[in-house]
Amino acid sequence: MTRLYCMSNRNIKIIATYLKSILGHHDTLFEGLSYPSGRYGSPDDFFLNEDEWTTWENFQQIFRKAKEMSGEVYFYFNCGASSAALRSWGRYEYFTRIFASPDDGYNRLPFFNENFNDTKTIDVVIPPSYDRALGKIRVTIRVRYHDDFDVQKDYISDPFRRGMISSIPTIWGLSPALAKQRLYPYDPVSLLQNEPEFSRYHLGVEMDGDFLTILDPSTHECRIVGKKVLMEPETVNGQRCYLGKYSEIREDSNSQNGKREAVLVTETVRVDDRIIIKEGEIFNAPYFILEIVYDRFSLIDRFSQIFKTPNIPGKSDHDLIETINQLRKAVRSRDRAYQDLECTNLELSKAKKLLEEYNETLERRVDERTAALISAQKKLEVFNNDLKAKVDQQVKALRRYDELRRYLSPKLTEKILTSKDFLNAEPKRKMMTVLFSDIRGFSTLTDNLEPEELFYLLERYLSEMIKLIHDYDGTLNKIIGDGMLVFFGDPIDMTDHAQKAVGMAMDMQKKVFDLKHEWNQYGYDLGVGIGINTGYMTVGNIGSDIHRDYTVIGNQVNVAARLESLAKGGQILVSQRTYSRVCHMVEAEHMGEIKVKGISTPVVTYNVKIS
Repeated sequence: MTRLYCMSNRNIKIIATYLKSILGHHDTLFEGLSYPSGRYGSPDDFFLNEDEWTTWENFQQIFRKAKEMSGEVYFYFNCGASSAALRSWGRYEYFTRIFASPDDGYNRLPFFNENFNDTKTIDVVIPPSYDRALGKIRVTIRVRYHDDFDVQKDYISDPFRRGMISSIPTIWGLSPALAKQRLYPYDPVSLLQNEPEFSRYHLGVEMDGDFLTILDPSTHECRIVGKKVLMEPETVNGQRCYLGKYSEIREDSNSQNGKREAVLVTETVRVDDRIIIKEGEIFNAPYFILEIVYDRFSLIDRFSQIFKTPNIPGKSDHDLIETINQLRKAVRSRDRAYQDLECTNLELSKAKKLLEEYNETLERRVDERTAALISAQKKLEVFNNDLKAKVDQQVKALRRYDELRRYLSPKLTEKILTSKDFLNAEPKRKMMTVLFSDIRGFSTLTDNLEPEELFYLLERYLSEMIKLIHDYDGTLNKIIGDGMLVFFGDPIDMTDHAQKAVGMAMDMQKKVFDLKHEWNQYGYDLGVGIGINTGYMTVGNIGSDIHRDYTVIGNQVNVAARLESLAKGGQILVSQRTYSRVCHMVEAEHMGEIKVKGISTPVVTYNVKIS
């Protein structure tokens, strides 16, 4: 279990030392942070004391502030890599003098890790060995975070750790090691969306089925940059371990036995010359796997280092003894902490037992209460029988509202009459389809006909159109003169709202054709233009307590209105969004693109052919 004070101040000393090396100071680095002022005179005295420990939150705040002060893009890695050259890890420097080679340094990484943090464990999976093909030494290590620690929040420790690990060979005068990280336990979507290092790029990362996609920063187009794979365990020194081997996902479920689903990066993503994710990396792994490659350390190198190292009589021995003494104190402190934790666990066990006893008593009380509720229910049934007569009277009154059915579909009317809160529903965003229709040249007709003739023709036309709206479960929102606004998908949810809207529009045009003969008798060639669009829009009761209107609003509604204004008599103009949902059921002619106010991208338009 991770302790509250889980980060050694050795980490902070490394950060402050590197920041001072590039700025000449680390002023204000600890400003605003709490520290034990009763024991230390200043924040510097506490945070630069390598024998003290602090919280993960303090470490994160200090580290991110230091990067901001430095202005370096790769500050976290450079900071870790500087620790060997600047000897900023404190008394642990003196342990290097008794190590024979970098191999000893990597073999003792688990020990040093425990004295730098209490958030993770490091173990050597494949010890240092000579790789003849590379002519270098290769070692593989595994980094596992504690189960109660959220690795998603600790990204900045990752490059910091790799920097320190890569610097180990430089202690012996060799070139830095190449620390290649193959596996990451991060969820790539959560990391790239929430980690401040990446969230500012607004990559729009998401998993689309089995594929990882982003919005290309330069073109703003969606790109596939990863895919799901199955990690396959390998046997190393008698133990099963994931090292980076994977296979493709197949439908055969038996092929997934013993394997773990992960995300393989298939394309490197760069932003502002910075690599965000690299091809070949695997995310959603159970732990980190680092493959470290460094130069071979010869016997001649060893003697050379001995003579290069300045020897101050008695000082290194004294510092080494002091370091060991401090380690002993740390071990004793940890033992006392574990004893305290054991006492706490014992108290929790007692509390758990008391809680179980209380639950048993509570169960009996619940049974008694249930019996009382059953009795009350029977009394309520008697009351309901008397109430039924009054309800019947109210039902008769509600029947008077059947006039609503002349304007709304039966399903909508039924929902209004049976739901208490529908009319007070708050506006909501939904994927819907909206249809606008309008009689072409109607204003000319109004100038030439008597009102009685005009109302007769309109009533005949609207009556036929409303029948079709009801047949297709549409919601007739508005009748404005000769125009209509109809939408599909609310209050009756439906997945095929686009298909129903286009199907209804085709039947409307067919019915208009049937009505033409009657309109021709009055000297008018009836023609109706229709515009349809599908998208997210706001629907609900909009207005004030004095007057509310159940309607739809939004840019996608404006697109449908614009299409209707462009449609000629007999035409059905639909947007690309609508056509993509109905292309399997209709034939349509591509009409080009139109501009709609409030929408930056031109709208691709199609004319649906009437079969």
